[in-house]
Formats: sequence, C-alpha cells, structure tokens
Amino acid sequence: MGAIIDLEELPVTDSIEFLRERMLQSPVPLALEPHPEGEVIVRSRVADLGRLHLLSTRAQGGDVVRTARLARDDTPPSLMVSVVDHGTALIIRGERLTTLHPGDIGLYTSDEPYRLRFSAGALRHTYQIPLDALGVDRQLIAGQLDAAIHPDRTTTAAVSAFLRGTARSAPSATPEEQSVLQRPALDLVRLLLTRPVADTTIGREAATKSLATRIEEHIRARLGEPDLSVHSLAEAFSISERYVYSILARRGIDLGDLIREHRLQGAARMLEDPTQSLTTIAAVAYRCGFADHSHFSRAFRARYGIAPSDWRRRHLPPEPG
Repeated sequence: MGAIIDLEELPVTDSIEFLRERMLQSPVPLALEPHPEGEVIVRSRVADLGRLHLLSTRAQGGDVVRTARLARDDTPPSLMVSVVDHGTALIIRGERLTTLHPGDIGLYTSDEPYRLRFSAGALRHTYQIPLDALGVDRQLIAGQLDAAIHPDRTTTAAVSAFLRGTARSAPSATPEEQSVLQRPALDLVRLLLTRPVADTTIGREAATKSLATRIEEHIRARLGEPDLSVHSLAEAFSISERYVYSILARRGIDLGDLIREHRLQGAARMLEDPTQSLTTIAAVAYRCGFADHSHFSRAFRARYGIAPSDWRRRHLPPEPG
C-alpha cells in the first residue's frame, strides 16, 4: 500500500506513521485506519480564524477515527462543522450514519467517538468551534447530529456557501484577515443551530446578528441574475428596502457597483474566450445582464479603457489568413 501525504508547509512524504503522528498532534487528536486496498492520499490545508480552527482535506484510502479513548482526552469540547465541496463523506457515530454530498453540512462533537469515511478524492472543510464560543444549548446541538443539513433553504444555502468560500480563501489570507472571519462564521453557525427554535428569543437574536452576512452571501450567489435588486433582497429576507440599504451601507457595499463589476468581468472573460469568438458584442452584453448594447459599451470602456471589440481583438489570436 502506497501513500502520498501533503500537509501545508511540510515536505511531501509517503510515511503513514508520519501522518498518524501529525493527526495525534492536531487540535482534535485523531487516529488513522488505512483501508487494506488502494493508496492513502492526504492533502491538507489549515487556518486559524480566531478561536476557530479550519482544516481542509482532500483524502482517500483510510478512515479518520476519534476513538473512545481519544474522546476522553483533555481537548476542550468542540463542535465540528464539516461541509463537503466534492465527493461524498460519511460520519459514523456508533450505529448512526450520516451521508454528506457536495454542499451538505454535517455536525459532530469532539467529546464523542466518531468515524469519518470519504469517497476517492473527496474534499471537505471542517471547522472546529469551541462549544463555549458558540453559547448554544448542548441539547439543541445534540438533536441535529444525526442528519445532513442540505443547502435547500435560504439560510442553509447561505451558511454552506460561506463555509465553503471561506475555506477556499482563508489559508492564503493574512492573520488579520483570518481573525476577522471568526465573527461571521460564529454568527452563521449559531443561525444554523437555532433554526429549530427560530421563533424564540435565541433564534431571533441569531437571525439578527447573521443577517448582514446572509445578505452578502445571497448577493454573491446571485450576481449573475438579472432581477437581483434591493427590492428582491427585501423580499427574500422579509425586510424593508430601507433596511437593506442600511445593512449594505454598513458593509461598504454599493449594490449597483457590485453587480456592474461582476457583469463586466464576465463580459471580459467571454470576449477573451476563443469559443465565443463568433458571439456578437450585443449577445455578450445580453448574456452578462446588460439590456442595452450602448450602455454596455460605455460601461465597458469606462472600466477597461477600451471598447469591447478592441478588448476582443487584443486578447484573441488573429484569424488565419
């Protein structure tokens, strides 16, 4: 059985024992049980978001286990929030099994035994959050440990998108940027956990604190939609348009500028794409959300300094003579 072990800032190795030692030294010590067939492949990246520890791993060829003995160690009790990017993952707690597909979120705690199993090449991101930092009743958490949380509602989709997006960018962020991510991560996880008690005081408080982050994630997920507007945001979150403007202003977001920039970037990519070389400029404008060709041309020139047709000529190879 071979192994490829690529851990952030460490030389690549093929030593299973090296990986096992590193796993025992992690913030939540774990054991590795390789599968008898195939190759063990592990590629991991980490980041600390204040008190939150983030581990992103693409792996296959073995189970990750928090044994009963390890679950009794002196690790501060933490909630593990795992979101799948690619492939599938299984969370096994005793006789209970939870299957996670891309976008799904699974929950488990560090002070109970568990086993994690993954499809070949699966990529998942796990946030270790100290329970005392969450401030959520343990019984409320316990009731949600044995079912996958699907991104099929506005709230769950926003949390899933934030966790995945943050995991992709956080490892390369500065320490200051990483620290700033702690608050929105905590707010959104609290919101996720308090969904069953949304009509209580704790649920309403969690919803209020996370609202700005949820609106921002909603915007970024729908920038390509032509009907995205302050009105559509107000409807989606059941708040007034005035309140939407207030929230965006506090975040330093100008919705019109953000939408226009996203659409112009999409148009620039289309104009650079050889497979789109026969697409007219007007069609590019329409596909990127601009209803008026002239308005698109003016906005494109203001942003990039040249006309869309000149941008295309600059970036595409000349046609054969």
